[in-house]
Amino acid sequence: MHHLNQLSVLIVDDEAPARQRLQRLISSIDILNAIGEAENAETAIKEIQAQQPDLVFLDISMPSMNGIQLANWLSEQYPAVKIIFTTAYDEYALEAFDVNATDYLLKPIRRERLQKAVQKLIPETTTFYSIKDGQSTYRLNIQDIIWLHADQKYTEIHTKERTYLTNDSLKDFEHAYPNIFLRIHRSSLINPKFLQGVEQHRQTMLALLNETDNKPEVSRRHQADIRNFLKV
Repeated sequence: MHHLNQLSVLIVDDEAPARQRLQRLISSIDILNAIGEAENAETAIKEIQAQQPDLVFLDISMPSMNGIQLANWLSEQYPAVKIIFTTAYDEYALEAFDVNATDYLLKPIRRERLQKAVQKLIPETTTFYSIKDGQSTYRLNIQDIIWLHADQKYTEIHTKERTYLTNDSLKDFEHAYPNIFLRIHRSSLINPKFLQGVEQHRQTMLALLNETDNKPEVSRRHQADIRNFLKV
């Protein structure tokens, strides 16, 4: 799924296994889209000039030009490009922050830690959604939406108080609020903060949500995501 506001990512590391590991981690985080990798600063510079990524993961200890030097070049030439350093040693942390890096990750990098670093880059998403209902217009706090269900032309928005109808599609919601909703079915999204568990009936899995008696179905292709989320 490519969100409109996905971040394009370049991986710079002189060790292939480290690049592969980072590729895997990145592909598990929805908002990141890896567009290339480089094994040294020279290649990295070419890639950056050609692709202008939003974010560069930068290993510090590399031959010839190291990550800090490359970061200095980057912050002069492409100040909008964000930098996250990756390194096996933490002796560089102070120098790294001089460069105005978003974060500094120690190897081996854990997914939770990577997610935290990426979170810093995501602008606070718009937290309100305006909906017209007949003559009235409502402002819904996005965090109050428990789940969304697409029904032919309309999308049902379920909150604790009531259900609203909108013409916006589930894709529109995913694009506008990429860090808030979790897809569980081609016709349903849930707000995972309301997810309390799942119920299994033979082949069918249902999501159990707080504040509602609805139990939306989880399609087979999304069951692993839900289990992951619940760590079941």
